[in-house]
Amino acid sequence: MPERLCEGSRGDRKKLTEVARAWALGQIESEAEQQQDESEVDSAAAAIGLAPAWPATTTEPLYLWPENVRSWQLFIAVNTQWNVGPTGAVGLNYLGVEVVMRRGWRIKRRDEQRLFNDIQIMERATLRAWQEKDNG
Repeated sequence: MPERLCEGSRGDRKKLTEVARAWALGQIESEAEQQQDESEVDSAAAAIGLAPAWPATTTEPLYLWPENVRSWQLFIAVNTQWNVGPTGAVGLNYLGVEVVMRRGWRIKRRDEQRLFNDIQIMERATLRAWQEKDNG
């Protein structure tokens, strides 16, 4: 069963692009995070005698195919490796990505290229989304 994230849907490499774009725009929240946020708001509201009215969710969930889950998790793990210039993020520090892959995650050599390609797909999608967001 695919891992469920809250947002849109589509195919294999397109899934990585979609999930990275949604993440870059702050549109991804796991079901557990969403439930915890709602629970905290409900508790705070109840403490002062209110009951929050939650809007009906209109977005479709975004499903990540099982073969992409590891790539997604690795992308999140290398999130500290962004190179930043005067105008914002310009790309990932590939040496840092390699260190995370080899030392932190112990990625096997036969899987390195596919995972690195997936990271680059998500990197490009993220940069495009951030650029669109900055340009309004």
